[in-house]
Amino acid sequence: MPSKFLLTLSFVCLVLVAALTMSCGSSGAKPCTGGPYNVVGDWRLTVTDTGGVPLTMYGAIDSAGLALFFDNSLGDSGDTAELPVMTGTCAISGNVTAYAEPGGPISGTSSVEAAQGNVISDSAFTGTFTGAVSGTFSAVSSTPITAVTAVTGGKTGVIIQGPANGQPVLLPLTFSGGGSGNLMIMNFTTTNLAGCEASGTFTEVGTSNELEALNVFDVSITLQPTCPVTGTFTGLGFESSTDYFGLNPGGNADTYLYADILDGTNSFVMEIY
Repeated sequence: MPSKFLLTLSFVCLVLVAALTMSCGSSGAKPCTGGPYNVVGDWRLTVTDTGGVPLTMYGAIDSAGLALFFDNSLGDSGDTAELPVMTGTCAISGNVTAYAEPGGPISGTSSVEAAQGNVISDSAFTGTFTGAVSGTFSAVSSTPITAVTAVTGGKTGVIIQGPANGQPVLLPLTFSGGGSGNLMIMNFTTTNLAGCEASGTFTEVGTSNELEALNVFDVSITLQPTCPVTGTFTGLGFESSTDYFGLNPGGNADTYLYADILDGTNSFVMEIY
């Protein structure tokens, strides 16, 4: 195997570990008091390797404590990071699992790392990590869109991290359903039979106030045999007013839906606009 390829693979693996180790909790979290805090919601995560450049990731934490984040890189290190279960206790403890972008040069690989940290408030958590790389991570709650509303009608879905043969998978979608407050359920299905056929649901995570619209969705998607990957997968989603991957021609104002789908080495990210 050419030495140049080995060096490239080693570098990409190091980037993957760095980008995805960032927010793990570890066995041995720092002692702390306070909480439990309400961590259900949207978050923006920043990780900085020692001597490196900060990396931003976007994601959410649902009511079961599932915490998923993705970066908006379209290069070799595009990835998904699954944090430890976040219950709102002040000590973060556990592992983070990092998944390489499917279809990329290190497709099918993952990395499990340990770290330690603390939830400081309802709107912040922070910590450090050590291992193959070392550094710091911090997260703040975010408001990716000011008003959460049900999406209906025709939309374009793109499996952008997890392409087939290096090409994004395009899904012409029709959304139906709706609702308001924390009772929002949005169903979607592909509108033609020419390419990848898919269907699924965005189900809003509930709150104690049924009138409150919480911008966290449990997502389920079924990909038919016409798709590069088949089966029913789940993950987390949220709405945003920002086109993180620059897919919408002309950058027109829109409600964007993001879905971070968790399924081991087949984990992928969708942008819908």
